[in-house]
Amino acid sequence: MKPAFQNETIVKRKTQHSDNYVIFQLGSYPWQSPVEATSGSGVLHEAQHEVFNSMKGVASYSIFPSGYARQKNKDLNREDVRIYEMDSEVPEYSHPDGHRWGGVSDQYVRKFITDHEKLVYDYMLEIENTLEPGSEIQLFIAHHTCINSIIAKKVMERRAENGLAVPPIVIFLHGTAMKMMANELRETALVESGELESSERKWPSSFHKQLTELGVFSDCSKPGNANLAYAISEENMDVFSDLFPKFDKDKFILANPGFNNCFVPRPGIEISEVLKELELKHLGLTNDKTYEVRTDYKHMIVFVGQFVGWKRIDAVLRAARIWEQEFGDDLLTLIIGKQKKEYNIELQNLNESLGNRNTCFVGPLMQPELAKLFAAASVCTFPSKAEPFGMVLIEALASGTPVIGADSGGPRDFMTNDVGYLVPENDDIEVFSTNLAKAVIKAIKEDWKIKMHEECTRVAAPFSNTLKTKKLLEDTKALLD
Repeated sequence: MKPAFQNETIVKRKTQHSDNYVIFQLGSYPWQSPVEATSGSGVLHEAQHEVFNSMKGVASYSIFPSGYARQKNKDLNREDVRIYEMDSEVPEYSHPDGHRWGGVSDQYVRKFITDHEKLVYDYMLEIENTLEPGSEIQLFIAHHTCINSIIAKKVMERRAENGLAVPPIVIFLHGTAMKMMANELRETALVESGELESSERKWPSSFHKQLTELGVFSDCSKPGNANLAYAISEENMDVFSDLFPKFDKDKFILANPGFNNCFVPRPGIEISEVLKELELKHLGLTNDKTYEVRTDYKHMIVFVGQFVGWKRIDAVLRAARIWEQEFGDDLLTLIIGKQKKEYNIELQNLNESLGNRNTCFVGPLMQPELAKLFAAASVCTFPSKAEPFGMVLIEALASGTPVIGADSGGPRDFMTNDVGYLVPENDDIEVFSTNLAKAVIKAIKEDWKIKMHEECTRVAAPFSNTLKTKKLLEDTKALLD
C-alpha cells in the first residue's frame, strides 16, 4: 500500500451484536438537483439510499461526485451523505466523445482513485466511530462496474491492513461502464491484429485490464473482492459474464431499477395545463433560436435520455419529420436531457435540416416535472439500442402512458404489446426511424393512452422503488448468509 497509509492510529472497539444493518454506497454520478442534471443511475442511487433509510433497523450512507462542485457539502449539510466536489465535469462511460472515462489521462484516473480512496476510508471510519459499538458497516455497494470497483478494492485492502472489518462488496452493474470496457477490448483486438493504429483508438482506457489484474471479479469468496453483483437485467448478467468469466454466476442478484413515487397516473390531466405550469423553452444553439414552447398542442410525445449515440435521439428526430407531416402543428415532441455541446450541435442541426417545427430540446428536468409530462403525454418513446434496463420506460408506464421502444436489451424483460410496442432492430437508421414513426402514429390514432392506461400501471406496479429496494436487501442478506 502507499506509504501515507502506514502506521495509522486506529480507534478499535469491542464488537458486539447490533440490530442495525449499516450500508455504505459509492456512487458514480451526481444526485439530481436544480443545479445539476444526472443519469438514471444517479437517480437510482439517491432513491435507494432514501428507501434504505426509511426502513427500520437499516442505515445508509453515501458518497457521490458533483461536477465543478455544483453541489457542495456545506450546502447539503447531511450526516448521511458526502459529496466529492470536483474541479471538472463528472466523466461519463458510454459516450465516444467529450469528457469521458474512456478518454481521460492516466493522471486524472490516478487522482480520482486516490482522492476517493482517502474520502471513502475516512468517511467509513467517521461513520463507524459515531455508531453504537458493534454497528460496523455491513455492506458496501459500489455503483458501476468500473472505477468504483477499483476504489472499493483498494479501500478494503487498507482496512484489512489496519485491522478493520472488511464488509462484503456488491457491484451494481448499471450497464454503461460495461459498454465502455467492451469497446476497450474490441479496439485492443483490432490493434493487435493490425487493423487499427493505436493512435486511432477512441477507447484507449485500460479499466478492464486493471480490474482483471486486481482480481476484483476473480474470487467471490475473497474479502475485498466483489462478493455479489446486482444486475439490472438478465442481459446485463450475460454481458458482464462475457467480460469477467471467472465471476461466480450464482452471485448475481436481479436488481431491476424502480420508479419513484412521483410517477403516478393523473386522470384528466391536460397537456396545456402541464406546459403552462412548466413554462418550457426550446434551448436553441443561439439566442435567436431559443423560444418558449407553445402550450396549445393536442398531442405530445416525450423522449428522455442522455445525449449519447446509442440512445438514438437521431432516430427520434428522423421519425418526428414523419409524424409532424401526419399531425402538423397539433403534435409536440419534447427532447429532454442534458445537452452535451458537440452532440447537441449535431442533433439540433439535424433537427433543422429535417424541417421539424414542433420538436423541442428543453434540457434536463427534475423527476416531479418529468412525472407530470409523462402523465400528460400521448405516448413516450425511448428507442435506445440495447438499453441495459430502461427505467424511463417503467416511469412512463407507471404514469399510465404507453411506450414505444426498441426490441433489444432490458425492455424485452417487461414490455408487451399490451403496453406499447418494441420496434424491431435495424442497422439502417432510415428504416428504423420510419418504423418508429409508424408505431407512434398508430399509437396516437388508435388512442393507446386510453386503451392501455390500466395495463401500463399494472405492469409497472411491481417496479416500485420501495418494493424493489426492500426485496433487494432481503435477497442480499439471504445470499450472504
